Amino acid sequence: MGLLAALLVNVVGGAVIYLTGGLLTWLVAPLLGFGSTGIAAGSAAAAAQSYYGNLAAGSIISILQSAAAVAPTP
Repeated sequence: MGLLAALLVNVVGGAVIYLTGGLLTWLVAPLLGFGSTGIAAGSAAAAAQSYYGNLAAGSIISILQSAAAVAPTP
């Protein structure tokens, strides 16, 4: 499960970040489990982070979390 979640988060998140110039990051990040208070338990983002362990600054997961943390919430 961890490997599949890591692939999902990196492929979808990477596509959103790099192919749209980050314009849709605020929309896709919560769907993967990233939120303003952190990564949601039981989400694809949580499984991916668990699979990787410590994450480097600038990774796709850290970019998505940063974008979700500053995105306006309705």
